[in-house]
Amino acid sequence: MDGLKLNICSNGDPKSPKTWSGTPYNLYSELINNDALGEAFDSNVFDSKYKSLLPKLVSKFYYGSSIGEERTSFHRYVNAERVRRKTSSSHVPSTLHTSTLDLPFAILPKDQKHYLYCDSTWNLWSSHSTAMDGYSKKLLVQAEKLEQRAYQQMAHIFSISEYVKNNLVDHYKINSNNITVVGTGLGVIKPFYGEKNYSNKKILFAAKGRFEDKGGYLVLEAFKKVLEFNPDIELLIVGQNDYTKTIKLPNVRTFGFIAIDELQSIFNECSLFLMPAINEPWGLVYLEALSCKMPIIGLNKNSFPEISGYGKYGFGLDTNNPEDLARLIIKLFEDNKKLKEIGQEAQEYCLNKFSWQKTVSTILSTIEKTEK
Repeated sequence: MDGLKLNICSNGDPKSPKTWSGTPYNLYSELINNDALGEAFDSNVFDSKYKSLLPKLVSKFYYGSSIGEERTSFHRYVNAERVRRKTSSSHVPSTLHTSTLDLPFAILPKDQKHYLYCDSTWNLWSSHSTAMDGYSKKLLVQAEKLEQRAYQQMAHIFSISEYVKNNLVDHYKINSNNITVVGTGLGVIKPFYGEKNYSNKKILFAAKGRFEDKGGYLVLEAFKKVLEFNPDIELLIVGQNDYTKTIKLPNVRTFGFIAIDELQSIFNECSLFLMPAINEPWGLVYLEALSCKMPIIGLNKNSFPEISGYGKYGFGLDTNNPEDLARLIIKLFEDNKKLKEIGQEAQEYCLNKFSWQKTVSTILSTIEKTEK
């Protein structure tokens, strides 16, 4: 990759680990490690409380609702213009976008190539999210057209999974040769190399937000049934301060926003990870669980089959039936030896397959071939 440089932009500062679960930051950091970073910048023009009022007002007037204003043409074209001006004056002719919220361009940048790191599509998100109430029909239609145009303007798309790539090809009709699956690395949780106690019967569910999307209510209903058969199993729920106020069930320990060290200890302690997500295009937390020797449970949808090695390192359910989930949990804890075996193999698989170094290396080598 000698000589290749790449700008990176995101809807938020890519140099901050707090932007989008740290994904832009991880890409940015690995570009530095490869001596391939051009410029890194925030593409969001509306990055303050007062500035953000304008797109909300425009959306309310034009669409009849301020919900989803970041998907409107006004918001996206203004952000795209910031990117166009920034990259047009850059000495680096190639830029990696980490979302479509600063796309499409109204005016295509001259002598520039733009690439997209794509974790989901609007079609996937709007079809599966449980939080679509309030979006106007007018906005849904326009957002879909803007998304289509954004993909068509990209020199190449780097999808997070085969699941996302298939949607880009099947729904948006993007040429499969213009898409490369690159995955991700891990998040803030570090691999656990110690001895894990699978007989402690501790299950972890972690979600910083979108509780329903991530299967939170399904988890609670299933766990009630689990306790009827095995009162020794314990569920730990981590991610939001509200959990400690709203979730009151026996054998359930809830945690809000906690320090990384405490969160790491919980990952090290638990022996099974559970997130039967209704809408989760990828799920870094699955990888973090695997790296801590936890077999994972999810639904056979989204990218879960890929992440679980198609059932080799996790367990997928075909339905979101709480009774089926409860039976699976009870069955798994009947064989601690099997859990340990899967957990150890899962960690090895995860650490060998997923890393930010591999992700960025694939991006850079693909761009090199594209630009020759």
